[in-house]
Amino acid sequence: MTDEANTDVQVRKAFCSNCGGERNCEVRGRHLQRGGDDDFQWHKDWYILECRGCEHVFALTVSSNSEEYRNDYGPDGETLTDYIETLDYWPARSKRDRPDWLHEIALGEVDVTPLDQSLNELYGALDNDLFSLAGIGVRTTFDVASELLGVDASVTFEEKLDALVANRHIGPLDKSHIATLIDAGSASAHRGWRPETTEVRTMMDVLENFILGAFVEPDRRKKRDEEVSRLKVPPRPARAKKKPIPPVNAE
Repeated sequence: MTDEANTDVQVRKAFCSNCGGERNCEVRGRHLQRGGDDDFQWHKDWYILECRGCEHVFALTVSSNSEEYRNDYGPDGETLTDYIETLDYWPARSKRDRPDWLHEIALGEVDVTPLDQSLNELYGALDNDLFSLAGIGVRTTFDVASELLGVDASVTFEEKLDALVANRHIGPLDKSHIATLIDAGSASAHRGWRPETTEVRTMMDVLENFILGAFVEPDRRKKRDEEVSRLKVPPRPARAKKKPIPPVNAE
């Protein structure tokens, strides 16, 4: 377990969700809690940390107790007890990297704020291992996205998919994948289904691919077309006319 006397620690390595990796962090505050009885003891350290790389500030708790440990043997045969520590972060440690194109979501003059908000809440559910809520969030995010694409919110999911195919926002294979996505979200919403980690990962892959193809890539193509149209390519120089070869006089 963590040594209570070690209260003068100024630097601790921790995972910075802003940087996306283990970083040396300044300890800006620390609070120790300990309790138990003759049979069971527990220990929790609270840290306020500031990343030395990006200056992101976050909280970390390190918890352990007398019942969770591993025993090993030292070089002289003595028993070494290693108490298992549980780390919890706030804000919660990111469980899925946000796509690097997330900030590029655009749809002409349409306000895509509802889609941004829905995605942020969905990633928040994932970060906190709320997989049932994440399943519902995936379906909700699809609803928000399809409505922004001009699909009537009152029609059935099958009709929404048909409209997206007709308007070339998705292809037939995408339709099949998204239909499975919708069924999964409905199972979470109406039957209490909690998908496993790998299943959530697949659902997010399908959703992110849909948003990338429907919102980001068209905007990228539009900007690229505009940039190409502004190119000032100098005309090719006119070729000099070849002089005719004089005929050879026969002797």
